[in-house]
Amino acid sequence: MGCVYSKNRKNALRQNKSVTGQPRKKYLPDNRSNDEINASNPMNNIPEFTDRQKELVTESWKEISKDLDQVGIQMFMRLFESHPDVQDVFAPFKGMSAEDLSQSNQLRSHAMRVLGTVDKCLANIHEPGKVITTLHDLGARHVMYTAKVDYMDLIGPQFIWAIQPVMGDQWTSEMEQAWSDLFKLIAHVMKAAMTF
Repeated sequence: MGCVYSKNRKNALRQNKSVTGQPRKKYLPDNRSNDEINASNPMNNIPEFTDRQKELVTESWKEISKDLDQVGIQMFMRLFESHPDVQDVFAPFKGMSAEDLSQSNQLRSHAMRVLGTVDKCLANIHEPGKVITTLHDLGARHVMYTAKVDYMDLIGPQFIWAIQPVMGDQWTSEMEQAWSDLFKLIAHVMKAAMTF
């Protein structure tokens, strides 16, 4: 029988704190200087996202969000096609054919949750603290799902592939770079939460 933790205990473990909220005791001394510790913290090296990029992604999101269901399905279909090992990580989708996946309500639901996170990030794009908190919490939850850290880098290119047809003639290399940089930021924060 597995060990069952309370929600508070799980959160404390994720944040390296005791249930009381205090940092857990470290048994080995850390001889690094504060500068060395800060330099090793990936949350201190968040990729830059410019005001122009914020404008490009929020404006294009208005068009993209008109057909989120299809964007999400196409994104995951392409992800699973390009990286079959990722499909096997998702128990409900393991071994499913492309045709079955395209009709799966569970896949649609998961895709909408992922795109809902993008929507949340864009809604708070001018409040970086909120965006980082949202993504950090999501990254910490992915540890419990046993997701591989490297998988966080795979979603951005699949998303970009899925939205290009939606944007049609409005698609530019500058817009592509903006979306790519947004997903690099998303992956960076989530991976930091998963590994630090």
